[in-house]
Amino acid sequence: MLEYIYIDQKAVGSNPTILLSMSRASDRRLIRKNIPAHFNVIDDTASSFSQFKYDLCITDLNSYKANRQELVDVKKRDLPVFLPIVLLVENSKILKHDPKIWDEVDDVIEVPVPIKMLNMRIKNQLRSRKNSLKIARQNEKLRILEKAVNSTDVGIVISDAQAEDEPLIFANDGFIELTGYSRDEILGQNCRFLQDDDRDQDAVDEVGQLIRNGEKGRSILRNYKKDGTPFWNELSIAPVEDTDGKVSHFIGIQNDVTELIETQKELKEEKNLLRLVTENSADMISRHTLDGTYLYITPSCKQLMGYTPEELMGRNAFEFMHPDDVERVDEEHKVLHEGPVNTDTVTSIFRKRTKSGEYKWVESVSHSSVNPEDNSIVEIQTNTRDISTRKKYEDELNKALDEKDVLLQEVHHRVKNNLAIISGLLQIQQFDSDNEHLNKILGNSVSRIKSMALIHEKLYRSHSLSHLNFKEYIEELIESIRKSHNYAENITINIDCDNTKLNVNQAVPCALALNEIISNAIGHAFPDNREGAIWVKFKEDGEKLRASVKDNGIGIPDSVLNNEKPSMGMTIVETLIRQLNAEKEILTEDGTEFNFTFTRQDVKGAHNRFM
Repeated sequence: MLEYIYIDQKAVGSNPTILLSMSRASDRRLIRKNIPAHFNVIDDTASSFSQFKYDLCITDLNSYKANRQELVDVKKRDLPVFLPIVLLVENSKILKHDPKIWDEVDDVIEVPVPIKMLNMRIKNQLRSRKNSLKIARQNEKLRILEKAVNSTDVGIVISDAQAEDEPLIFANDGFIELTGYSRDEILGQNCRFLQDDDRDQDAVDEVGQLIRNGEKGRSILRNYKKDGTPFWNELSIAPVEDTDGKVSHFIGIQNDVTELIETQKELKEEKNLLRLVTENSADMISRHTLDGTYLYITPSCKQLMGYTPEELMGRNAFEFMHPDDVERVDEEHKVLHEGPVNTDTVTSIFRKRTKSGEYKWVESVSHSSVNPEDNSIVEIQTNTRDISTRKKYEDELNKALDEKDVLLQEVHHRVKNNLAIISGLLQIQQFDSDNEHLNKILGNSVSRIKSMALIHEKLYRSHSLSHLNFKEYIEELIESIRKSHNYAENITINIDCDNTKLNVNQAVPCALALNEIISNAIGHAFPDNREGAIWVKFKEDGEKLRASVKDNGIGIPDSVLNNEKPSMGMTIVETLIRQLNAEKEILTEDGTEFNFTFTRQDVKGAHNRFM
C-alpha cells in the first residue's frame, strides 16, 4: 500500500517534488520561475503520470480535463496518503458546469494570483500531505503491531483507565483462545469477570492495589474459562500514560500457567514427603563432596552418632571412621568418583565413632550424583544404618558355624575310624577262615566299607563338609581297589573324569555302585591272570552326570544279565542306581560296558540309607 508513498519524509518538508501538468509551456516556465528553488519540478507532460512519484500536482483546466482520469487514478493509488491536486483557473465560476471537479481536486486558485499567495497555498497542501504520510506510517505500524499481538500465544488486553470500571477496549486472539469467550463478550467488561465468584484471593487485592497506584506488576490468579474450567492465570499489568503524564490505559498480558502451578504443587508435596521420610528415618541420610565433607545430613545422625546435623556440617566423614577401615572404604568408593560415570551403588561395612567415643558397626550404601550439563560427578549421596546388633548376631552365627564345621569334621573322622575298625575286624575274620566262599564274601564287604570310609576321609580333609571332588575320590577309590585284588597288576585301569563336585548324599551311592562294578570287572573279567584294560569315565553335561566302566574282558554271563542266576553285586548295583534315579545301560560287545546316567541334585539331610 505504501510503496508509492514518497517515503523520505524530509523530502516532503524540504525538497518536495512538484508535477506541472499545464497545457502551455509559458505557464509552466512561469510557475517554475516563481516557486521556491528547492522544489523538484517535473514538467514532462508527454509521459504517463503514473510513472512519477511526486508530492503535489499543479494543473490548468485544459490539461486536467485531458488527463483527468489518470490524475485521479494516481491520487487513489497513493491512498491513504494524501496526494494534493491544485487547479489553476481564470474564473472559478466556469467549474459550475462540472461540479465533480471540486471533489477531485484539493485547491482551486484563480489566476492571476500573487506569487506569495500561490506559494503559501502550495505549502499548505504539502503540509497536509506530510501529515497524512506521518499518519499512514503510524497506522501501518499499528497494523503490524496488532498483527504481532494477535499472533502471540499469550492473552493481551487493553483497558481504559479513565472510563468507569476500567472496561476492556482491546483483546487479542490469544486471550480469546485462552478464555473461550468471544470478542463481543469481552469488550466493555472489567477483566475481573474471569474470576467469576471466586474473588477471595490475595492476588485479586494485589492487582487492585497496582491499578489504584498506577503501577506495573505481576500476580497469579485463579480464573475461569467460559466453560467453567479453572486455570491459573499469570497476569502482568503495565500502565500507559498520556501526554499529560496521567494513566490513560492498562495493558494486561495473561499466560496460562496451570501446568506449572500443578507441577510446583506436586514437587512441593513430594519434597515435603521426602523431608518427612528422611527426617524421620532411622537411617542417616547424607550428602558429601567427593573427598567426604558433609554437605547435608538428616537429624537421625543424633540417634546414630550422638551429633546434631549442625555439629557435623563441614566435617569429613572419614574423620569418624575407625582407622583400620579408612583405607579399605576409601578404595571401595573410588569407583564412584573416578573414571566414567557409574550408576551402581557401593555398599561398605565399617566402624563409625560416636560422640561418646565408642565405635558402632554401620552399613553405608552410596551412589554418585551427576551434573546433567557436563555429565560430571558433583557429590556422593549415602544412606547409613546401624548394624551393631546384626553384626553381633553374625559373629555369633559364624562362631557357631565354625564350631559346627569342627564337629562335623570330628564326626566324619570318627565314622571313618569306626568303619576302619569294622573293616579291620572283617579282615581278621577273613585271615582266620579257611572257607574260600566266606573269605570272598568278607573281602567284598571290606571293599564296600573302605569305599564308604574313603568318602568320610575326603570330607574330613575337605573345606566343604557336604560336597567332595568326585574325580579325586574315583582316583583314590581305584587305587584302593587295585591294592585289594591280586590281579590288579595285570590290568591297566584308565581314568577319564571331569572335575566334578558332588553332594555327599549322591556321592555315597554313586561311589558304592562304581566300587561294585570296578571290583567285579577286576575280579571276573580277566580269569587265569590274563592281561586286560578297564576304562573308567565320569562326565558332566550341565546337570546330567554319566558314569561309565568298560572292560575288554570275557564279558558278563547271560545268566547274570537275564537274572537267571542271582548275583549279590548286581543286586547291590541295581539298588544303588534306583536310589540315584539313574538310567542304566549294559553293553556286551568286546567285553562289558556298564553305564548309568543321573541328574545332579543338592540333596540335603540324611537321605542315604547307606550313610
